[in-house]
Amino acid sequence: MKESEFIRLVMPLRDRMFRYAQSLVLSSAEAEDVVHDLLERMWRDRGRMELPQHVGAFVMTAVRNRCCDLLRRRQADVRRLAQVKASSERVTESVVQRWEAREVVRRAMASLPERQREVIHLKEIEGFRTCEIAEVIGCDEAQVRVILSRGRVALRGILQKLMNDERTTKTH
Repeated sequence: MKESEFIRLVMPLRDRMFRYAQSLVLSSAEAEDVVHDLLERMWRDRGRMELPQHVGAFVMTAVRNRCCDLLRRRQADVRRLAQVKASSERVTESVVQRWEAREVVRRAMASLPERQREVIHLKEIEGFRTCEIAEVIGCDEAQVRVILSRGRVALRGILQKLMNDERTTKTH
């Protein structure tokens, strides 16, 4: 891939890459790191890269893979921390406090299974077509439609529950 192709085709996807990474890792700072590291690596390797047919799907797949790596490392770090510390309650409390600080929609999205959250983000936030999402996550279009439908139903239920809980809390 030539320098001009990289700048023309990959760089405009930066914001999408960031939003997608943020939806997966649930942290702006970590999402920035993922996107920066990925763009840097792609820039270094651009001479050896062939231009794929769907650049957007290729880039988003790379973001997804980087985020999965980060989440695996994060889980390993949490396990090590739990082993070092006598009690894992401190870790759990800090996670709960972070979740409580997030807005209602973000909490609802975060409580969805990873695959549903990912598909809903790609479809509704990034505007990807079903065929592109299928390519990014590695399944067929029918499966993407099923995941999307189930995710929307689950999200609707979670949002209703959160709103009811909030109303109950405010009235008492």
